[in-house]
Order: sequence, then C-alpha cells, then structure tokens
Amino acid sequence: MSLLPEIHVDFGQLTFERIYQVLLPLIPGGTLVGGLVLTYPQRVHDLGLGRYSRVAVIVCSAYIAGVILYGFSVTVTGNCTILFATLLSKRSPPLRPNLVPSQSWVWRCVAGEFLGQSLSPPPLPASALPLSGNDVQWQDLYNVLQDYVLRVVPVVSNEIYLLVTHLQGTAWALFYLYWKPPLRGHWSLMVMSISLIFLGATMPFGTNFWYWKYDRLTPWDFTARLINEIKMREKSNTPAAH
Repeated sequence: MSLLPEIHVDFGQLTFERIYQVLLPLIPGGTLVGGLVLTYPQRVHDLGLGRYSRVAVIVCSAYIAGVILYGFSVTVTGNCTILFATLLSKRSPPLRPNLVPSQSWVWRCVAGEFLGQSLSPPPLPASALPLSGNDVQWQDLYNVLQDYVLRVVPVVSNEIYLLVTHLQGTAWALFYLYWKPPLRGHWSLMVMSISLIFLGATMPFGTNFWYWKYDRLTPWDFTARLINEIKMREKSNTPAAH
C-alpha cells in the first residue's frame, strides 16, 4: 500500500485528472513566486522585460518552484513516515481487534465456501469444543479476505495524497514568506502554515496506520461482500446456454 503519492502522466487521452496533476505545482509555486513579486516588485521591473515576457518568466518560475516544493514535501513526508513507523510500531503494534468476528460460525462457513478445502484451516477433531481452535489462522484469513474484497478500494485516493502534498508545499512557501518584512508578525499565517505542514507530513502514515489497526468493514458488511464474491464466481463459471 503506497504511503506516498504517485504522478502518472500520459499524454494520450486528455482527461481532467491528467490536467489536474500537471497544473498542481502552480499552487505552491505561485504562492512563493507571487509573494516574492509582491515583496520585491522593483526587482521584477529591473529585469528589463516586456509585459508578456515578465508574465512568462513568472509562470515558468512558479512552476519550477512548485515542483521543487513538491519534491521537498515528499522528502519531509517520507522521513516522517519512517520516523513514525519506527516509534509507533513498537509501542502500538498494528493488530486489529477482530478476533471475535473471525470466530463467527456464519463467517467461517462463508469463508470456507469461498476458499475451498485446500485453503481453509483443517477441521478440528470431533471431541474439540466449538470455536476452540484454529483461531489464529481464521483471524489471519479474516484480514486477508477483507483486503481481497476491498482490493479496488484504496484507503485514500492518490489524488487526495497528491493534493495534500502540494498543500504542504504551499505551506512551506507561506512559512518562508512569513519571514519577509511585509508578512512578518502575521501569526495567523504561521499557524496555518504549521497546520498544513503537519497534515501533509502525517496524513499518509496516519491513514495507513488506521487501516493497519482497524477494520474498514463491519462483520456483516464483510460477510455480505464475501457472499457476493461467491455468487459472482459461480455466475462466471456457469456455462452460457446455447
């Protein structure tokens, strides 16, 4: 499961998603370059360029700055992820509290039907008490099959990760601009910057840590989805009538 956003650029079919991904660096870059232009307007005029040339230079500079801020934000997020994973994995190991749902006789029947005899845990001796054995194996299967039925549903979409990372880049730009004379002393800007940086740096690990710790489905919803998988498989294996 990816902890960092991915950029997929395909210049084939033009879609909103691709335009959105390509233009996102203009948010942090435009914030940084625009703030510097407002802070030092005379330096822009000293370039000796025409109006359209200045606009082109500003836009290109904003895009390059946005890509750099995005890369910096990814680096910060990656380091925070490694740090949190090292610290929290020891104090709070990712063990889902789903032993009781995995002991449900109904769920085990449905899961056994889906898995078949070869993948299901071996049956208990006739003298064993009901639900007294194979609990660890069934709990592992509970987690594995839950991921299987949710295989096409990401914990958080890549577009959200991408947007939050660029917002973190925007926050770094605002953090830098805060120390410039026109914005110095605006404490609300600093609070907003720190909040966005913290959100962007911790969101990928936080969302995945929540996924590792807790089920995404209730036991009833999970069982129903597993029954649907069985029905869909039976339907696909049924030969078509001629």
